[in-house]
Amino acid sequence: MTAARVHVRSPQRERLAREREDERRRLARDLHDGPAQSLSAAVFGVDLALATLERAPESAREELLHARELLRDALNELRAMMFGLRPRLLEEKGLGPALEALAGMAPLWGPGVTVAITGQPNRLADDVELALYRIAQEAITNARKHSAAREIHVILNVGAESAVLSVTDNGQGFPPRRLRPTAGHGEGVPGMRERAELLGGTLQIESAPGKGTQVLATLPLAEHDEE
Repeated sequence: MTAARVHVRSPQRERLAREREDERRRLARDLHDGPAQSLSAAVFGVDLALATLERAPESAREELLHARELLRDALNELRAMMFGLRPRLLEEKGLGPALEALAGMAPLWGPGVTVAITGQPNRLADDVELALYRIAQEAITNARKHSAAREIHVILNVGAESAVLSVTDNGQGFPPRRLRPTAGHGEGVPGMRERAELLGGTLQIESAPGKGTQVLATLPLAEHDEE
């Protein structure tokens, strides 16, 4: 008899598989919370306009105009999500320009996102840049959706031995106990922490009711910098 093969997945392959699954969950969540709801509301508005077109044409017109705005919002969100799925600027220009482009996407994040880059402007290893980019992306998303923040400040400092990313908002904040995995403060929090820890780094989140939130990610560079 031929012995059955036993397939053992390497830690790197398992990590990549987890990252892909995390991205699928994030995409499904963002599609549900954003464009899917806008499109559903737009379809409802169009149906209502058609039902009232003959007896109340002005009301039907208002419904159609509102539906058009909802469709525009959904389109803007889809474009922003496409940018986030494949951050081409990250590959071509590096983390700093990619963060600035991310902050400048008003249809998704709003106008209150600022980015400051300090330290050494050199390119980092691909996995470090991608991890920091995704952490920033998730932190900004959480601030926008859950904290009612008006201002979000992103600071990236690249030193000789580590890169430090800080995302601070002036939102409503939350008690520290909500960071526990069972508390449900956004499924992206465990993902951000895992991204940092997989590269030997750390992720700290500080918040309090009425005091806003700060996400602080520190990744070592000694073992990851490109030659």
